[in-house]
Amino acid sequence: MRKLWWWLPVVLVLSACRKDTVGSGPEAGTQEGETVARLEGEVTTDDGAAGPYPLTQAKLEAYVGYQRKMLEVYGSLMRSLQDMGPLMDAGTPQALEAARSGLKLIERKAQAETDARKAAGLSTDDVNRIAEIVTAVISQRQMGRTLQYEEELKKLEALQSRMPAEQQQELTPQVESMRRQVEAFQKLPEARREFGDANVDVVLTREADLTKNYQDMLKAFAGVRR
Repeated sequence: MRKLWWWLPVVLVLSACRKDTVGSGPEAGTQEGETVARLEGEVTTDDGAAGPYPLTQAKLEAYVGYQRKMLEVYGSLMRSLQDMGPLMDAGTPQALEAARSGLKLIERKAQAETDARKAAGLSTDDVNRIAEIVTAVISQRQMGRTLQYEEELKKLEALQSRMPAEQQQELTPQVESMRRQVEAFQKLPEARREFGDANVDVVLTREADLTKNYQDMLKAFAGVRR
């Protein structure tokens, strides 16, 4: 029974997953096409043309509020799971009861997630689709800050400026490569290709709040590490 607690975060993650099912019958082909469109981050308009999910400012504002509420839920859940760790590690007769309590916590988390989503006026599909766009944008911006490419580029350019002309030319490819990296983190070309300029620009209007939520969520999940 030792180390039984470790699987609870795994169940937690899986409990947040959603799976679209494709039915059988004449409409199955249409449903399958809609599922593929969702997975590719696109919607089909009335005229049959495919386009990115339309993220509006109102939906993003609702999603930011939903995120903050879920951070409270996850924070409380992770603290409870962490408190169970010593008991379950000990292999005591109470370990099985602690495991049952963990499952009840996860059930309450699922209900809290549903309540928060409904309070925000978002559907499950809205939450999943917005999360996909937000994650693509914010994770890239966060990575750029973490790697400090802008600072490194400035140092490299300063070094190049002090070199003789011949050595400056030798360093030029490296400088240009780093400039492209910095530009990619700033302008997010991949996210724009996948989700559209309008969606990326909407997300960037709340970059500071979404980045804080992103960091706080990582901290919440880090609370279960041993």
